[in-house]
Amino acid sequence: MLRFLLRRLALLPPLLLLIHFCGYAYARTAQGIQLARNPFLAVTRAEESLIPDYLHYLRGLLTFDLGTLPNSDETIPQAIFRMGGASLGLLALAFVLSVVIGMLLGLNATRSEPPKSRGWLSALSTMGQALPSFYAGSLLIVGSLFYALWRGPGTAPLLPLQGFGWDAHLVLPLLALMARPTVQIAQVTSTLLASELQRLHVTVSRSAGHTWRTIRWKLAMRNILAPITLTVAQSLRLLMAELILVEWLFSWPGLGRLIAATLVPAQSLSSAGTALGASLFLNPPVLAALLTVLAFGFLLIDLGASTAVQLIDPRLRVDEIEKS
Repeated sequence: MLRFLLRRLALLPPLLLLIHFCGYAYARTAQGIQLARNPFLAVTRAEESLIPDYLHYLRGLLTFDLGTLPNSDETIPQAIFRMGGASLGLLALAFVLSVVIGMLLGLNATRSEPPKSRGWLSALSTMGQALPSFYAGSLLIVGSLFYALWRGPGTAPLLPLQGFGWDAHLVLPLLALMARPTVQIAQVTSTLLASELQRLHVTVSRSAGHTWRTIRWKLAMRNILAPITLTVAQSLRLLMAELILVEWLFSWPGLGRLIAATLVPAQSLSSAGTALGASLFLNPPVLAALLTVLAFGFLLIDLGASTAVQLIDPRLRVDEIEKS
């Protein structure tokens, strides 16, 4: 286990450095393309070539100087920590609710005799898997506006459509984020549990007089906990990826909205993000730092899931020892 962790940790620095360079290089290259297409854009071509410019920037990183946001005295690390709090809060709530609701749905949708998933879960899973968070959020906004129009002039939407707050502002972004991961966890849990309940040792336990409740929790769930953990980790990665579009859609002031401002032209952003996007669009230091933080989150999730699975299932530890 220790050797496994050390190998994974040793890969983090070179991978993060490579991702940082790719983000910086993409922004620099895209700046030149944008300028060539339209010389009236606000972005300007740097006189220095990419490699010397990046090496100069790396020398600043050695002194923990990541630069500042354009038209602001706020440093990039300060902005990341400030906006990261808003993103982490939204992400944590969506993740916890998705896991809890998904597990409950999966358990309730699994029949014991005969062991199989109920039909309503298949329909719900199909709808959820075909509905990415951005489309789910768009439908929620359209539904809220339709309700306000249906109730007549002067009627406000039931819930805030944009903005930040740890109150009703959370509801629509949470619903949009949770739609797909929740049904994914429910479907995998139900499928694995139904398959496990068909095994011979379950039949023997049932013949010995054990209740289905005991068999589910003491035998079946213990055997499927490792693949469920991997599914939960995959759902967390999905939440992180979709957080960018959801924060952009609902003007949630987090890292996802900041990433969108660096990748999307200002005229394509909402009115609340136009001023921010005009100065951040294709900014190499900002984009490189944000992509590095995002990649670090993905790698950390992968490391945590791999470690947890090996702790849960001793058979995987044996396979790892044999491979090494």
